[in-house]
Amino acid sequence: MKLVKKRSLDLDKVIAKATEMIGQKGLSATTLPSLAKELGVRSQSLYHYVSGRKQLLSLVGASRIKILSKQLVDNLIGLSGKEALFKFADIVRNFILNDPALFSILYHLNEYKPEDAITKEIMNVIAFADKLNLRSDSTVSLHSLIGAVLGYIFLDVSASIEGETSTEADQGYHDMIIKLVQPKNILEE
Repeated sequence: MKLVKKRSLDLDKVIAKATEMIGQKGLSATTLPSLAKELGVRSQSLYHYVSGRKQLLSLVGASRIKILSKQLVDNLIGLSGKEALFKFADIVRNFILNDPALFSILYHLNEYKPEDAITKEIMNVIAFADKLNLRSDSTVSLHSLIGAVLGYIFLDVSASIEGETSTEADQGYHDMIIKLVQPKNILEE
């Protein structure tokens, strides 16, 4: 009698492989059939873990944002004011720029609903920012703030801003953050 090795597939493995595929092959090449092939399973097997590609990408994005959230918590303990604001902003920017899966998924953020996993994790990051008391009554809307930050990050990787050094890009990013958030205690520093 031949023993058959049982596969030990779970949601974490599905998310990890999808994250890897997005980083290596791109978002459009990461389909359920291609993911199933990479995992060595039938496409139908993936439906035990996700309802479709949109949910898969939302879960991948949420898993990446959880890692970002941990980095924020670990790096912001004991900081306040302008130092905390810039550290928060820089961690978010650098994480997204260096995470091809999250970068690609955030580019399509408009496709997700408030109840999707990625949206919930984004709201957790925003709630964390609120605990830092970085926002005030003079802050632009949350929608504008997120749009400006993501827009800046997307332009960081495009070739449309030529001749700007990384120092100039960092300074421009910090200037934009200060103008958008405008907490009184930071303006007085």
